[in-house]
Amino acid sequence: MTKLVKLCVVFLVSIQASLVSAESELIDRVVALVDEDVVLGSELVRRTNSVLEQLKERKQKTPPLATLRDQVLERLIIESLQLQMAKRVGVRVSDAELDAAIDRVAQQNNITSDILRKKNESNGISWAVFREDLRKDIMINRVTSGMVSRRIKISEKEVDNLVALIDKQGESRVQYAIGHIFLPLAEGSSPEEIAEVRNLAEKLIRELRNGADFAEYAISYSKGQQALSGGDLGWRNPSELPSLFAVSIKNMKTGDISEPLRSGSGLHILKLREVKGGFERHSVLQTHARHILITPNAIMDEQAAREKAALLRQRIVNGEKFEDLAMEFSDDKGSGSLGGDLKWTDPGTFVPDFSNAMDKLAIGEISEPVKTEYGYHIIEVLGRRDQDQTEEKKREAAYRSLHNRKFEEEIQLWIQEIKEQAYIKVLLEEE
Repeated sequence: MTKLVKLCVVFLVSIQASLVSAESELIDRVVALVDEDVVLGSELVRRTNSVLEQLKERKQKTPPLATLRDQVLERLIIESLQLQMAKRVGVRVSDAELDAAIDRVAQQNNITSDILRKKNESNGISWAVFREDLRKDIMINRVTSGMVSRRIKISEKEVDNLVALIDKQGESRVQYAIGHIFLPLAEGSSPEEIAEVRNLAEKLIRELRNGADFAEYAISYSKGQQALSGGDLGWRNPSELPSLFAVSIKNMKTGDISEPLRSGSGLHILKLREVKGGFERHSVLQTHARHILITPNAIMDEQAAREKAALLRQRIVNGEKFEDLAMEFSDDKGSGSLGGDLKWTDPGTFVPDFSNAMDKLAIGEISEPVKTEYGYHIIEVLGRRDQDQTEEKKREAAYRSLHNRKFEEEIQLWIQEIKEQAYIKVLLEEE
């Protein structure tokens, strides 16, 4: 949801009348043809002004308006292609899902949905437009995640190797704040085209090392996903970075600008903004419990189910074996065949009513009938232990990192592919 929150914050700011006036000749005119869709001048103006306001709030120097407008138009073209693909593959966002997303956005901004709506409307932003913008952004996130993730394959050997690398180099304790400028190269680019992009990269690097503002250059030149945010990749663990970036960043000091880094999709320029540390060991309090479940049905109503559970509890208290009664009477056939044994479980494994009752029991104590959505339970806690899950969490983190690393590498290739396969005609210069 982070991206959605950032999007919504942009839409909360007011659009200055002077900026709208300066671009008024574009409103309600087609500025680009994108396959079966068009980009309208009104949308280009709105998005450009939103970015300008965001840069103003951050007190960040802005590039020439024409340059910024070109960057925003590029983003709108890509979004149009992604939305068209989302619709073709059947991605839909229901009103209920949209309402839930709006609630989460409001909560993360420490306001209510009603206040969020009033703030938008007071700034001249139609609630219907706001909702559709958010709906589109969710659709884009889903189709991008789905289309790119299916291209990613991760083997157990890769996870093993990354865990070993984390252990050896202590990378789990380091995070980098990184700036990124991406200059794309189409597949099959000629030597002359490659040289032209490399010359531009080297020129930018010289100027950045001489004090030029990295965020301004990212907004003006980068074609990366974070270009309009000044190329800010946020805080990244080395294992979350593409291998090309991770190798380069290790040899850089805070404030350094990298050499041009060549990947399959183009050239990259990195800036190391800041470094910090932090991976800690992870342990959880696990519980070993067993239960007997009695579920109401057409023959046995809820009262009868509760009375049956209470009778079984009394039989256990009187000395009958829990496991024997579980095997004979429990409606949870999976655990019932094991004498009601639920094995060692982490916090949050069970529904809240069950977990709350279980957590209050002493070891060896037999609960009164506990009602949940499944029926009535008799619970016994057999043991509790602190379980060190550092290695498991490390492997989970390694898998996520490999996925994120490959996702970063694949997303630019995917975007370039869908652009190359599409009919795109920019009409802005002709207007």
